[in-house]
Amino acid sequence: MKQFILLCLTMILLFSTCRKSVEPGAASDPGDLLPGNNDISGFMRKGNSAIMTDYQTIMDAIDGAAQKFIDYGFIEGVNQLYSNGTVDIDVRIMNHGTKDNANKIFMEFYPSSPEVLYKGADGGTVVVEHALLTGYSLSYVRDNVYMEIVSTSEKTPFTLNTLKQFYWNIDGKLDVR
Repeated sequence: MKQFILLCLTMILLFSTCRKSVEPGAASDPGDLLPGNNDISGFMRKGNSAIMTDYQTIMDAIDGAAQKFIDYGFIEGVNQLYSNGTVDIDVRIMNHGTKDNANKIFMEFYPSSPEVLYKGADGGTVVVEHALLTGYSLSYVRDNVYMEIVSTSEKTPFTLNTLKQFYWNIDGKLDVR
């Protein structure tokens, strides 16, 4: 009987600490869209995810640009750093509640000289900024999601292909939500 009670208490504690999406039904929890360790070969999460659910947590995670995200309907987001030991990749996924809000924030941060990788009939758009001196920035918008994937540690074809792999991994999770 003691074991059963202990098991029940453990399960209650486990499930009570799980984070639920701020706006269920609007989208998956942005954290659920993050690649796991080695989903992109050799890349592991570095540190904990920065979960953003309100004004203070987005200010803590993003600081200077946070107000722009808030102005365009920010609901919740996540930021996670990945590394393979040589290349660092920073992934930020934001739920802006509506397609219109996500498109507005995408245009706010639209690169000055982008390479358009994808522009679909579904409204999804992916662009890469090549003008960074030491890396690349990939920006993405689809539905209510705005995403940035950035590497400033190395500017090589490998790094650019890795950014694309992160994009494909996350986009594939949007397809099944």
